[in-house]
Amino acid sequence: MPNYCDYDIRIKGSPRAVQRMVWCLRQGYSYADGKKPAHKHFFRVFECHELDTEKNSDGTITKHLWGNCAWSVQSCMTDSPTSYYTDVLKAHQNDFMGTCLAEQSRQCDIEVFSEETGMCFSEHYLYTKGECIIDDTVEIAEAGYDDNGNITENIDWDTYSGDIVILNEHRDKSTGDYKWTI
Repeated sequence: MPNYCDYDIRIKGSPRAVQRMVWCLRQGYSYADGKKPAHKHFFRVFECHELDTEKNSDGTITKHLWGNCAWSVQSCMTDSPTSYYTDVLKAHQNDFMGTCLAEQSRQCDIEVFSEETGMCFSEHYLYTKGECIIDDTVEIAEAGYDDNGNITENIDWDTYSGDIVILNEHRDKSTGDYKWTI
């Protein structure tokens, strides 16, 4: 069983292009018994939930989703040399239906933040026009809230019973929110 990786993703583009990408995130697939999958799909994405949709003044939309996948966004959604995309493409060249962020970003802009707390890392990807603009992985730390409601890393974990906050370079230290660019 893999470690689960939680991701937040924003997709900006025409309503049709954004919906097509969401469709791919939600598709199950199987290459068993020589069957070709029926639809384009990402790999080992277990959940994909819509958080909100913003209508932009230029006629595009920005959809914000949350979900989880196996191990990392790099392994499940990119075409890196160590990704599922690359491995399955090698084994199923004639019936391959996989997709990746680079391919999907030809029609829309995509930004993803992820956290894999078991291995203590966070990823940040930004794709536009088929190219990866940001590919950054950093370590994460756990923090909590002090008596005044401020985020602090100075926690006595033996007695603390409040909410846990994940801190890393991808998050604003005062709010804990991701530093989105789209």
